[in-house]
Amino acid sequence: MNQRLSPVVRRSILASVALAAAILTGCQTSEPIANKGKPQVPSTAPVAVTQPAVPDAREAEYLSNVTQLTDGFDRAGEGYFSHDMKWIIFQATPKGEKEYQMYVASLQLGGGAPKIGVPIRISPTNSRNTCGFFSPDGKTVIFGSTAGKEKPDEQSAGYQRQGGNYRWAFPDGMEIYGANVTGRELSAAAEAWSGLDELSAKAARSGTTAGPVLLDLATAANRLTENNGYDAEGSFSPDGKWIVFTSRRSGDTEIWVMKADGSNPVQLTKSPNYDGGPFFAPDGKRIIYRSDRKGNDLLQVFVGELAFDANGDITHIASERQLTDDANVNWGPWFHPDNKHIIYATSIHGHHNYELYLMKDDGSKKTRITYCPGFDGLPVFSPDGAHVMWSAKRSKDGTTQLFVAKFKMPVEAE
Repeated sequence: MNQRLSPVVRRSILASVALAAAILTGCQTSEPIANKGKPQVPSTAPVAVTQPAVPDAREAEYLSNVTQLTDGFDRAGEGYFSHDMKWIIFQATPKGEKEYQMYVASLQLGGGAPKIGVPIRISPTNSRNTCGFFSPDGKTVIFGSTAGKEKPDEQSAGYQRQGGNYRWAFPDGMEIYGANVTGRELSAAAEAWSGLDELSAKAARSGTTAGPVLLDLATAANRLTENNGYDAEGSFSPDGKWIVFTSRRSGDTEIWVMKADGSNPVQLTKSPNYDGGPFFAPDGKRIIYRSDRKGNDLLQVFVGELAFDANGDITHIASERQLTDDANVNWGPWFHPDNKHIIYATSIHGHHNYELYLMKDDGSKKTRITYCPGFDGLPVFSPDGAHVMWSAKRSKDGTTQLFVAKFKMPVEAE
């Protein structure tokens, strides 16, 4: 959606340290020169890590009980909550592999420090994966994958040392997959989750830690898109009827929307250069996204008001508003459940130190949230707005991993 990395622009960049290492919203490659429509983003030189990055005390004003959720992976990031907040979906690179794979894991937010269960891998080997997302009813997960269409000779994401730039890649074989999380149609979300509980318990009994359980959901039967152009960075509308996503099927990287079953695709943006990483606002009437509208490799945040026909189908973007317009990379935007605030990552403090900021939905009252050396990005709020989850390079081993914290709305942002 990359707010949504091996395939990912969006959504799904890990900066300083390895943009490549955590992200997951936009497939990336290490080519030094950006083509139009394939922006160079977050440029950052890896920094030697000898000890965990320590946040400034000012961060505690807004974030408390900061907890690392993932470990055992070479890198992990771009995580999203299920609507009931009992599960997360994220991308990670298991040891011994170089590409991002897709995982789901149970989540416990109450009763002490937050923690996840054993990660369950839902993507096949020999594939690149990105931008996972849950349907609002919890019955379906979607994600981008090159499963069955992977080209081994296609370059992967990575930090480009020569030019100090990090660029996403857009594999032509990347398609969006949607599947019932238990592999069968269920009448209630609780049943689906109980199916995942059984898999997670089985993995725990086997003593595994990095999600070796393989439940391949990227099968031909689950493919929602089918073309020779990049399709990824997908996310559901609040009512679960639509999926907004990024596609290169028109020849340029644009934002599209389609029904949840993959039908009725409609192109929403039609501007030169990259438009992507889209998410619906909580009211379902707007989408938020990032764009390289000026073609200068500096992503900016936009909000688009959606237009609907008499049948309630999305037809186009009626109006558009640019919320950031500066000499920095601003990306990975995500709405707070109050429908009035937006959290995002920015390079305002340098490409070696991406930080999270909050702003009103009109672009005003920008407030810094994180104060930690290195990369902080790809933030998302929990459905109740009480927590924020993001990708950060503040782990003990210096890798990019998923973190979660309790969130307090800044008074100055009200």
